[in-house]
Amino acid sequence: MPAKNPVPRRVVYFDLLRVVAIFVVVAVHLSAMHWADVDVNSRAWFAFNLYCTAGKWSVPIFVMISGALFLGRDVSISSILKKNVARIATVFLFWSGCYALIDLVFRHAPLSVVLSQFITGHYHLWFLYMIVGLYLLIPLLRPIAQSETLMRYFLLLALIFTFLLPQLVLYFSFISPQLSVVIKTVSMYTYCYFPLGFTVYFVGGYYLSRRSFSHREEIMLYCVGIAALLFSIIAPAALSRAQGAPNATFYNYNDLNVLCTSVPIFVFAKQHLNFPCMGEKAYALVRKMSKYSFGVYLVHPMVIELLQHFGIDTFSCNAFFSVPLLAIFVFAASTAISALLNCVPIINKHFV
Repeated sequence: MPAKNPVPRRVVYFDLLRVVAIFVVVAVHLSAMHWADVDVNSRAWFAFNLYCTAGKWSVPIFVMISGALFLGRDVSISSILKKNVARIATVFLFWSGCYALIDLVFRHAPLSVVLSQFITGHYHLWFLYMIVGLYLLIPLLRPIAQSETLMRYFLLLALIFTFLLPQLVLYFSFISPQLSVVIKTVSMYTYCYFPLGFTVYFVGGYYLSRRSFSHREEIMLYCVGIAALLFSIIAPAALSRAQGAPNATFYNYNDLNVLCTSVPIFVFAKQHLNFPCMGEKAYALVRKMSKYSFGVYLVHPMVIELLQHFGIDTFSCNAFFSVPLLAIFVFAASTAISALLNCVPIINKHFV
């Protein structure tokens, strides 16, 4: 009998990035627990700032992977609405309902507050709103992505209006407030909203996944990434100490330092973590972990809050150690829960 053709592999570096990024998301959420509660001059606050800022690339990476996958497909509007948007909406309603029910039953929150939280979602569920918005834009973004010229033009506009102009406004607010107002006003008057927000990561992920990089370009990107990462850690710490209170400037996903950290990480994974010769067992494990990552995202706040209920949080020991140790535990527990949920017939199809 002729040998069976091997099943085509998924893109390995996408799966690896998902696994690493969801672990980093867990660490970021843990580091944010007491970020606003401690003295900015303390070692604990510096540890929280370190882990929180160093992990901001994780969410953009998920968006870049989605863009790389979706913008290469020819999907109809009806398919996007019926399959993708409807699924995310179902997931949101289910999990937002679960977290709202916990607040009602165990925290005795007022019904009005619970209903409001059900609509807006638990703090981490904002991602689902954002990804639905991107899905709705796919029919508009895909023609752009299919043209090299249009795609580069779109990314240039996004770079200018999403990152550069807001960063100039922020920079000049420290040295020339009047010039800062002028730049902000001119930017606002353009009403150039289409390339704003996470669309740059969505389209950028597709662009980067198909672009070739020379060794020199790689080195330059990695140097920029390291510099941006150091800036992300040091700048908020310096501002916070100067003000005597936690300052979240440069924490936003649309800050230039976050973009300059996210892009090199994505490119590094593409160039060096695709592992075409990965063994079948290792590949199967990575694929499973990647599959469970969405469930980890959905349940990990529940695990964190359960630990808090029993007095276990990032204050349990030195913050430099408590954040990574708790992140490992929460990630492992959430992965186990996600694996179990993926074994339940109805839940695995509609809710994880």
